[in-house]
Amino acid sequence: MCRLQEKAVREEDLLGPLTGAYLRWLLGESLSCHASRVLFMSREGGFFLKAWEKMGFQDRLRADHLECSRDSLKRALEEEEQEQAFGLYLKRFDLYGRVVLADLGWGGTMQRMLTDLASRRGTDLCFTGLYMGLSESAAGPEGSSPLPARGFLFDALHDMPRPGRWSLYTPEAPFIGLFESLFLEMKGSVTGYRILEEGEALPLRGPCEFRTGEGDLLPEGELILSLQERALENLETERELTPGEAFAPLLRLGMEPTQAEARRFGRIPFLDQGRILPLAQPHPPAFYLFRPLRLLKDFRESRWKMGFLRLLLGGSRSWKGLYDMCRGLYAVFQRKEKSYARGE
Repeated sequence: MCRLQEKAVREEDLLGPLTGAYLRWLLGESLSCHASRVLFMSREGGFFLKAWEKMGFQDRLRADHLECSRDSLKRALEEEEQEQAFGLYLKRFDLYGRVVLADLGWGGTMQRMLTDLASRRGTDLCFTGLYMGLSESAAGPEGSSPLPARGFLFDALHDMPRPGRWSLYTPEAPFIGLFESLFLEMKGSVTGYRILEEGEALPLRGPCEFRTGEGDLLPEGELILSLQERALENLETERELTPGEAFAPLLRLGMEPTQAEARRFGRIPFLDQGRILPLAQPHPPAFYLFRPLRLLKDFRESRWKMGFLRLLLGGSRSWKGLYDMCRGLYAVFQRKEKSYARGE
């Protein structure tokens, strides 16, 4: 295992160059497909819309923040009252023709949901997804129609894998929670929609994991807001960055954090299926000495695997090789488990 150069990533480089490069690509792709509007989705949409406006792109193509989540769209598909409320909320955007849906990614689930909702309401909207990245799950269930979508950093729908090297299609996988958290707004996730007496519909928000019960911002929330503010100040670069160049600082933090970085960012709370857990906060190694199952449980629940390994094992070496080995063993175990279930 190689030794790391104990040099922290500059915080102003984490989000700004990547956001700027992604939005320039997004604008070019949107204009090429003659889009009428861009909708930034999810809790990341508020930040991306600010960056879009800061870069002057609003004058070239109108963009808005569509406040939604997988849960809110699922409710709209299953509950008639929520479907009506969401339809009323969607009307405020005056959508027509081809609409671009923009998001971090990764599987295009919300795009499929929105397509189903538009079809049920008899609209002639055509959605195209332009994501930060597309994983293999974007292919959908077997037999489903191809998703009209592209990925900026990686695109498992259109790019063939290259054997013998680190996967290009899920570079965010070992730190997906960290990746997502750094772009979030400091509001809770959208849980549904409510129709007001005036006839308008508003999104309903759940509790925010970055705030106390009294609504005060936690230190981790202040850290994320500070990073986003620096990013908005560092959007413009003197040269066009390739996706790899733009992603390099965040990839470095996610895959090979220093001890100090792992401690600082590992405390960020992550909301996952109703539970709030820190991204990476293992117990000391001695705690797991006679608790191997607890170690496995804590590692699997961590949404920043490399931060977890750095805090657990310490040192100045890269633990990427160990993660790759564990990942490979887990893949073999999964294949054997599926074969056993099929009776092979």
